[in-house]
Amino acid sequence: MSSQAHAPISLFGFFNNRRINTKIMLGFASILALTAVLAVVSYRGLSEVKAGFDTFNQRVAVVGMAREVDRGFVGYRRLVREYALTGEAAPMQEAKRRQPVLAELIGRAVAETKNPERHKKFVELGDAFKLYGDQFDRLIALRQKQDRLVRETLDPLGLASRAEIEEMQALSVSRSGNSNNMVLAGEALKQLLLVRLNVNKLLGRHEQSAADGAERALAALKVAMAAFSASIVNDEVRKVFAEVNANVDKYADTYHQAAHNAHEIELLSNGEMTKLAQAITADADAIKASGMAEEKQIEHETAELIVSTERLVAILAIGALVLGLALAWLIGRAIARPVIGLCAGMRELADGNFQVVLPGLGRGDEVGDMAQAVELFKVKAEEKARAEADAKAAEDRRLAALRKQEMIQLADQFEGAVGEIVQTVSSASTELEASATTLTATAERTQQVTTAVAAASEEASTNVSSVASATEEMASSVNEISRQVQESARIADEAVSQAQSTNAQVGELSAAASRIGDVVELINQIAGQTNLLALNATIEAARAGEAGRGFAVVAAEVKALAEQTAKATGEISAQISGIQSATDQSVTAIRQIGGTISKMSEIASTIAAAVEQQGAATQEISRNIQQAAIGTQEVSENIVEVQRGATETGSASGQVLGAAQSLSRDSTMLKQQVSSFLATVRAA
Repeated sequence: MSSQAHAPISLFGFFNNRRINTKIMLGFASILALTAVLAVVSYRGLSEVKAGFDTFNQRVAVVGMAREVDRGFVGYRRLVREYALTGEAAPMQEAKRRQPVLAELIGRAVAETKNPERHKKFVELGDAFKLYGDQFDRLIALRQKQDRLVRETLDPLGLASRAEIEEMQALSVSRSGNSNNMVLAGEALKQLLLVRLNVNKLLGRHEQSAADGAERALAALKVAMAAFSASIVNDEVRKVFAEVNANVDKYADTYHQAAHNAHEIELLSNGEMTKLAQAITADADAIKASGMAEEKQIEHETAELIVSTERLVAILAIGALVLGLALAWLIGRAIARPVIGLCAGMRELADGNFQVVLPGLGRGDEVGDMAQAVELFKVKAEEKARAEADAKAAEDRRLAALRKQEMIQLADQFEGAVGEIVQTVSSASTELEASATTLTATAERTQQVTTAVAAASEEASTNVSSVASATEEMASSVNEISRQVQESARIADEAVSQAQSTNAQVGELSAAASRIGDVVELINQIAGQTNLLALNATIEAARAGEAGRGFAVVAAEVKALAEQTAKATGEISAQISGIQSATDQSVTAIRQIGGTISKMSEIASTIAAAVEQQGAATQEISRNIQQAAIGTQEVSENIVEVQRGATETGSASGQVLGAAQSLSRDSTMLKQQVSSFLATVRAA
């Protein structure tokens, strides 16, 4: 259980420890691999569909040739039968014109048919058609012979025999006056006409029942002719009768030849040629049935192939989409979360919180490098802050001790100077006793002036010391601020450099996403071309009519497949556009961060300039303090002058005892005040 629980964490940790470019390359490589598989599957599916279409077209072509052969043979046979019935030259010539065309079509079908069974059927059909053509040539010969018999013998003999019988009938009346011969001649004429009528029915209309009528009429004609011959008494009539009888016998012989030819034509056209025609039609029907059955099979197999290809393409497209979303989430999470954590940690560091724990430490990617660099910055900053605090405390202690020592020295100097003055005044008080009365007023005024000037000098000295101390502290603060501002400027420059590097990497990510978009657009163009081909195929199938119905169904399926492929590539393109949009937003955000850091750098530069101005102001204050010290020195010199005047006045007032005594008391009081003042200064 433990290993299973830690397996996803270890896998995620392994993913986090990869470099960012490795993660991005891995993500896009996975998507490109699935896209390549999708393209290969689509290409193979379309290739197999094309092969199915080619096979289907070949079968359609074979069936079309079989239909064309069947249709052409039906027309050809109709012309043959029409010629056999009518004997007209036009159907025979048209049939002869169509015969080589049909033979060429059968030969092309034999050459283009690959299926052994259908090839055999076409070969048999071609052999049967050749035999049928030979029989047609024989039929033409028989029909032409029959036409010659009718045209050259039967029709002329029939007309001549009729005219001769009519002449024989007329001669019988005019020469012999025998009415019986006229009746017999009339009967012979009647039977001749019946013979000719039945012969025409048999030969012209192919009425087989007319053959018996012709034979009966011919027998009756011979009986009538025999009866007429027995009653002839006139030689001229006998001569005409001999010609008529010879013509009738020749007519009968020619009729029997023509009847035999007609019978052979009947047997040929309705016998062998009919069997050959039935065999040709049966072979054509068998070829059509076989081809159409195979068309149905190919159509079914192609439809199943299209469905399976659609299913596989859909599965791969969904897999690519899911994988792309998962990789986008993982890569975005692996980059954004630690960067956000680092930003929060850096804000804590900026607020002076050095106890913050930076996220991303221990990672093996660029985020881990950034976290390690920030951690090093935190450690250095903490050490530097601690060292600066210690140095500042030591400096404060040193300055305090220095100020105290200066105050003690100042008190000692003041004590020495004032003590000497008091001692001088005390020693001079004895001398001033004589002139105290005269110079009392002058001594009092001098004492007041000296006291006021001393107080002013003391106050000025104190103020100068305070200002000097404040100036030193200000100089120290200005130096510290300048150093901190320079450090902030350096850190801002480093942040700008890192932001520019991150911006370049994200720009490469955006360029890679654009290249994937180009691949998806290429797939979309292929799908559009496929859709266009399917549309053209549908139009061609519509032109083909009933024969292209199955091809139209397959073309519609291919068109639907192309539309689905275009839709899938459109969805992939939308996802990649989302990635590009997110990448562009990241670039914009990083640029804004870089701009903000640049503004911070500008602010730091402004602060540095202000600090320099503060330093200049501090120098100006120092110069003013020096001038104040000069003024204090001048005051001290004036005090010396006053003291000199007081000494002179003390010399004059030394003669005054009262003044000296008063001065002695004042000196004592002055000593007490000085002692109290010095005690206060030393205590401070």
